[in-house]
Amino acid sequence: MTTPAWRPQVACLLCGAIAGWMAQGWCKDAAIAVLQREAATGAATAATKLAQATARVLTLERAAGAALVQRADKLQQDQDHAKTERDRFNADVRSGAVRLSIPVASGQCAATADTSAAAGHWHETRAELDPATAAALDAIAGDGDNATRQLNACIDAYNTVRDTYHVQTE
Repeated sequence: MTTPAWRPQVACLLCGAIAGWMAQGWCKDAAIAVLQREAATGAATAATKLAQATARVLTLERAAGAALVQRADKLQQDQDHAKTERDRFNADVRSGAVRLSIPVASGQCAATADTSAAAGHWHETRAELDPATAAALDAIAGDGDNATRQLNACIDAYNTVRDTYHVQTE
């Protein structure tokens, strides 16, 4: 039996199509492999940059934390010192070693003061405070001083964090 003339051509076309399809698959696989390598390289680079940035931030965070702890310790020392001084002052007031007084307004107007007062020879009338009143006034002043120290420590902590992380204010 004889083979029709078109069969070898169809077989060649079919082999060519299969070969082309296989070559296209190889090229596609090669392109996919290149893309996968580039993606892996990019992911590794990004992971390295992320790890470096994280390490920098953690170092800054530790430094800021240490500075804040140091500032808190300083505040505690300042508060303890102030309390010791206040307690010593109150003990001196109670024992009579320190006496507190306030000026008492006289019946004279400041404008009618004589010239000896201007020369520093005038003695103003003063009233001595009892120890309980002196202690109460000292407690009020001490509370204000403590609040001022705490606010200054808060401002210092804010500035430490701002400077550590290079934060722009405004």
